Amino acid sequence: MVKTGIFYHEICWREAYKPLIMGLEEGFKGLEKENILSSPNIFLFKSKPAKEEWIAYVHTQNWINYVKNKTGYWRCSLYSIGGIVEATEKVLVGEIDNAFVFAGVGGHHAHRDHAWGGCFFNLEAIAIEYARKHLNTKKFALVDVDTHHADGTTDIFKDDEDVLYICFCGWWSGKETSGKSKICFTHTNNDEEFLWKIKEKVLPIISEFKPEIVYLLYGLDTHKASYGTQKITEKCYPKIAKMVKQHADKICGGKLVVMFYGNAPGWVCEYVAPRIVDSLAQLGKYEL
Repeated sequence: MVKTGIFYHEICWREAYKPLIMGLEEGFKGLEKENILSSPNIFLFKSKPAKEEWIAYVHTQNWINYVKNKTGYWRCSLYSIGGIVEATEKVLVGEIDNAFVFAGVGGHHAHRDHAWGGCFFNLEAIAIEYARKHLNTKKFALVDVDTHHADGTTDIFKDDEDVLYICFCGWWSGKETSGKSKICFTHTNNDEEFLWKIKEKVLPIISEFKPEIVYLLYGLDTHKASYGTQKITEKCYPKIAKMVKQHADKICGGKLVVMFYGNAPGWVCEYVAPRIVDSLAQLGKYEL
């Protein structure tokens, strides 16, 4: 039986960066309405606040102090980071097989000493450095379906060939790559094209890279009803999760952490969240 962990704290939507609030709340309510949380192989964890020392693995002390004292998003950041770090640890030590984490702030626009776009700290980078220091993990793959360029993540890991980062933002002037481990595909206009790229391009790259854990990052601003420039429907996101999950089963023992950032209307998140978790836990409630 697959063990799937859900990591959530109400602070992550009550104090979220404003465009994320409705999507996160509705996403969690979707799990409740669909009775996902009552499944015997679903484990709900209340996210704990991160320790400041973990943040310092990636960010400068001046930036940490600025976020703490000037932004109003310090507490939400702590619980969002705490969720991904705990999820990463539980997956890597085998307490659970995979995880679904609610985050109230973004991560991929956060550099070491500055950030923008609803991001304050780079959640994935902090989790990766935590896993390196405490869990002896060396190779990581990130698949980011957000519509925007992850300038922070690619900057932090620009010289790090042990971190594979794949996105669909079209940033590098139509080129599909910027180095062997930082790969950017062009924008897509429909579900079929997006899923084709996942199957025919992304999954083979991950196989060749051989990560020890995979992160799948859901900023849903690729949805046609959101503010991004792509035209994906809500039906596409669970299919992506299913494909990546099945591939993770083959290449890294199923070690997969899914980050849920919202960034779409509430009804989209309410539809998407339970179906992604269904794919992770292999519940079989839905036909995708």
